[in-house]
Amino acid sequence: MNKHFWKWVKNQAEDDTEAERKLFLDGVISETTWFEDDITPAMFKEELDEGTGPITVWINSPGGDVIAAAQIYNMLSQYPGKVTVMIDGLAASA
Repeated sequence: MNKHFWKWVKNQAEDDTEAERKLFLDGVISETTWFEDDITPAMFKEELDEGTGPITVWINSPGGDVIAAAQIYNMLSQYPGKVTVMIDGLAASA
């Protein structure tokens, strides 16, 4: 069972530049979706570092663990490429 709360989509580049990736954060970020044996911060970081092009992050989350959200924010802020954040929905608890 896949408990990822994130999904990557890569657009095709029309020239030699690195294609933009979209990162969709959907659903509650909790211990069972972030700190399980197979779903970890290290896995997210590895997937983040698989490309170097720009990233658009789409957030549609009903909230969740603030520690996990802070870790995601820190990883995205250290990403060497351009990161744009778009918010579709966010719970007050987030």
